[in-house]
Amino acid sequence: MKKYFLNILTAILLYTSLIFPQQFSSGSPEWLVDMFFNKSSFPDKAIYYTGEMMEEADQKTIGEELNGEGEVSFHQIKATNSTCVFAVEVQTESKTIDFYIYLVKDNDNWKITSVRRFLLPAFVYTVRDSLANLKSLSSNDSSFYLSLKLFTMADADLKNYFNSNLNKFQELIDAFNNNLKDKADKLLGSVVCNAIYTDKKYPGCVFIQILTFENMEAGFIQAADAILLPQISFQDYIYIEEVSPGWFVFRTI
Repeated sequence: MKKYFLNILTAILLYTSLIFPQQFSSGSPEWLVDMFFNKSSFPDKAIYYTGEMMEEADQKTIGEELNGEGEVSFHQIKATNSTCVFAVEVQTESKTIDFYIYLVKDNDNWKITSVRRFLLPAFVYTVRDSLANLKSLSSNDSSFYLSLKLFTMADADLKNYFNSNLNKFQELIDAFNNNLKDKADKLLGSVVCNAIYTDKKYPGCVFIQILTFENMEAGFIQAADAILLPQISFQDYIYIEEVSPGWFVFRTI
């Protein structure tokens, strides 16, 4: 009888959690993200802005633009005593949009300082779509299209792609670390990425670049410890997230 009662209670709690939206403590980082992206109204929002966001005080938030349409989910990708960064996924009928929101603690109050997207120039998406509509592609065009498709993927799809090809990426790292250039080049092509390199500013990290456009870059990092990674910031590495133990996906602007 007790077991039966507990099963009913669990079902009720689960059903209730699906009916009622998640509640966050007013003024908390999660509350701010929810208000900015999920709510159709954010009263007195300027109070919760700082830095460059002060210039956006008279602009609509993403939640106000959506006005109840679409689905929003978010999770934390960086947290210190004075800073927080969240990755936000907005799903509409036509597409998935990834945002990154940066918060700082100002006199013991959390405030939004920046919001970013990895948004490439429109012609990049036009080229991708044009290549996708061609019935046949040369070997070079096919490789470029696949790289471009990866470059413009949503974060969730990019993480799924990596995990589906984890063994190839690990083989690529092994070949690179052992100076097996021909093998590394072949493996690089097999995962439709453009380059593999190290950066003296980040010892202990190996970067695998999908593509780059001006200062915008996306790819993967292999690092023995997260402490070795570049710092997430709205000015450079706007997004870094672990995708598998020792492996991270990144974007820069």
